[in-house]
Formats: sequence, structure tokens, C-alpha cells
Amino acid sequence: MAAISGTTARRVARKLRTGQALGLANRLTALGRFYGDTDKLEHGYFPFYERHFRHLRLDKQVVYEIGVGGFESESPSGSLRIWRDYFLRSTLVGIDIVPKVIEWGDRVRFEQADQSSPADLARIVENNGAPMVVIDDGSHVGEHIWASFQFLWPLMASGAVYVIEDLSTSYYPDFGGGEPTPDGSALGLLRELLDSVQAQDVTFSDLMPDLGTRSAPRFEDVQEVAVYPGIAFIVKA
Repeated sequence: MAAISGTTARRVARKLRTGQALGLANRLTALGRFYGDTDKLEHGYFPFYERHFRHLRLDKQVVYEIGVGGFESESPSGSLRIWRDYFLRSTLVGIDIVPKVIEWGDRVRFEQADQSSPADLARIVENNGAPMVVIDDGSHVGEHIWASFQFLWPLMASGAVYVIEDLSTSYYPDFGGGEPTPDGSALGLLRELLDSVQAQDVTFSDLMPDLGTRSAPRFEDVQEVAVYPGIAFIVKA
């Protein structure tokens, strides 16, 4: 490996300090502009991330991002650098079906895996620990989104946050979607999760049982579901 010049090292250090300062200040949009190379900026997701991640950014935890670059490229997207400087004490694990070359410090790791494979996900958890945060920006195929969620969600601790990006693919047939959106899509999963949240309404279940009954929810440990254009945040009870 070639030696790094003093000038280059100082430039890298200055950039890292700037990124960390923006992360510490919860300025994700500015951090996204600083590093670039992520479609999260053009989608307008960062204000929602700031709202839901601000209380976690200084914790020591494991963060998974599923999908970290183009399908035919070994170069990762810039989002892992953004999360590295935002989650200042966390281990960041990028997951992608295509190999990536990532050299962004000891806290940033890469695992080549199929997000729909329980065996691959089990290996990642064994190597890195269960995540406190999952960001699914992977294939966007409904079946794959369901598979990742069903495997990882039970392993996550109370207060953990699971994010699903690019919900519009629930309408696209090439991604297992359609109109109306099928149960096997990302929006189908969110409907199940909303049912689980509403099942906690004691007014319905305890105070007015004579008005009707409902079956047990599919997921009993969902505290909150927040849905915005293109993106959803699920909080573990």
C-alpha cells in the first residue's frame, strides 16, 4: 500500500473533523451535501432522519445499511461515510449483494450478502452483533424487504429503529408491486405494522369490546410507525 503524504493526511483529517462536527450538530442535510454521492439528498429524506435519529447519534451501537452502491459498481455510495460521521460512536455495517471496496476507518465494515437470505443475515449478526438501527435501501423488491424485516426485527432491542426507503417501488410490478399495492410489498408490510400499533388502543380492546373484536396482530412489539413520502420509520416497543 502506498504511503499517504502529510498533506493528504491533513486534508483527510480536516474533512473528517468537518463531517463529525456536522453530525454532532444533527445537520444531516448539510452532511449529505458535504459528502454527496447519495440519492437520500435528492429524495429529501435527511430531515426525516434528523427527526428520528437525533437521540441515537451519540450512542454506541451497531447500524446496518442494506444497499450501499450501484449494482454494477464496487464503489460504495457516500451514505456510509455520512452515517460514520453522524453515529459518532457506532459500528457501521454496509450490506450489499455486490462486493464493495470500503476503506473509511475501523468503524465501517462491509458484508457481501443477499438481504433475502436468512443464512446470510445470520452470518452478519454473528460477525457484528444485532443492530439498533437498520436502513433498508437494498433491492426494493417486496419479498426481499419482508425477508430482511422478519429476520432482523425480532433480534432488535427496545427503542431500535428500522427504516425502509423508496416506498414507491410498492407500485412497480418489476419490484413485486402493483396498484393497489399487494400484501407482499413494502406498503403491505406497513399495513401489517399499523395494525400492530392500533392493536394497543385500549379504548377499543378493553373499554368497548361490544362494538367488535379483532384478531391478534402479526407483530406485537411495534411502538410506532411514521410514514413520509418515500420512507418509513418503525420503532421497536
